[in-house]
Amino acid sequence: MKEWLATRHRGLFIRSYLFLAGGLLVAAILLDLGFDALQSRQVRAADPWLVSTFRLMETELAAAPAAARAPLTADLSRRLHLEVTFLDAAEITGLSPGESQPRELVDDDGNIYYLWSSKALGGVIRLGPFVPPQESLLVRFVPFVFYGSILALVGLWLRPLLSDLHVLTSAAQKFAGDYREPTHTAAETTQLTSLATNLDDMSARVSQLIQSQKEMTAALSHEMRTPLARVRFAAAVLEGEVDESLRGQLRALNADVQQLDDLISDMLDYARLDHPGLRMEIQATPLEPWLRQVISTCPPHQKRVTTARADELEAASMEPRLMELAVSNLLANALRYAKQEVRVTAQRQADVYRIVVEDDGEGIPVGERSNVFRAFARLDTSRNRGTGGFGLGLAIVARIAGLHRGRAIADASAALGGARMSIEWPAA
Repeated sequence: MKEWLATRHRGLFIRSYLFLAGGLLVAAILLDLGFDALQSRQVRAADPWLVSTFRLMETELAAAPAAARAPLTADLSRRLHLEVTFLDAAEITGLSPGESQPRELVDDDGNIYYLWSSKALGGVIRLGPFVPPQESLLVRFVPFVFYGSILALVGLWLRPLLSDLHVLTSAAQKFAGDYREPTHTAAETTQLTSLATNLDDMSARVSQLIQSQKEMTAALSHEMRTPLARVRFAAAVLEGEVDESLRGQLRALNADVQQLDDLISDMLDYARLDHPGLRMEIQATPLEPWLRQVISTCPPHQKRVTTARADELEAASMEPRLMELAVSNLLANALRYAKQEVRVTAQRQADVYRIVVEDDGEGIPVGERSNVFRAFARLDTSRNRGTGGFGLGLAIVARIAGLHRGRAIADASAALGGARMSIEWPAA
């Protein structure tokens, strides 16, 4: 049954099955009991044929002398093919003389007797014993067949629904992993075809929109770099031909062009990390040379950067190229806001790797820590050259952490007093 309806759907199947089957079983049992209680079932002792039989025997015995009643009773037994006995009133207790209805008694063996108290005879006529009819095994098995059929029908009814749900969920998860391939589930479903059709249409439209947006972003980013390069080249040429008063303006223009180029690079990095074709090559990476490489790529600065490895950690399992980009962005962010010192620490706690970047700057307000990793989110909205940035650096960090099945965390540094940014991901 498609790998037992997949593990994630097994709980839903069991809950639905128990609810429906249990509800139907309870309803069937209550109806059965209700019909038994409401059904008009006359007591066998009050059946008209039994009363008529006793009255006829009473009339015939009353017409005979007392001494002749015993042989007459035997004769009645022979003629009626029933065992008839006449008992003295003193032999029976609990019967009122002249009762209008027979009394039913059952002995220890389950045999049934009917007693008729006759005022005219001054005694009691007993009819029986009657052996109760034995229920066949088939009759006893019928209720189990009925209830078992309910369970089977509920299971058969739920199976295609859960199978369709498995198809839809698998298709949705596949589409979430690769938006380039819209879902095609309508032909694979039987009960939820309408929902599957809507899912297919929606995924096709979403895929088209995402791919159009990605293509437009990539095209604009690449096309913008050519005129920016020409502007930068022209500014460099003019800087050597103009007087000192204009050189400062050309340097400012060149800095603005550099900012635009950095923004384009960040946008391309951010878009590339979201591409389904991205391949992760996780490997054990020696930390010491890797950290030296990361620090060497930092922009020029006058601040002190220190590194540390906790617990003699020599290597970490990660995608070194992507993690280098993430830590570089954390370092650039820390250097931008730090006063004098930035510290980088690599550690492993249980089954979790963690890289921490701390600075001695102003830190991040508590209410803003959950927002700093969103794309284009900036605490400083001035966008001046002193703080710079476009709000994509930390978003790239968060995305790389997610690709490692980890997370990025913003906190306060207890050691340096500023911000404490960390990436943590599972070691497995």
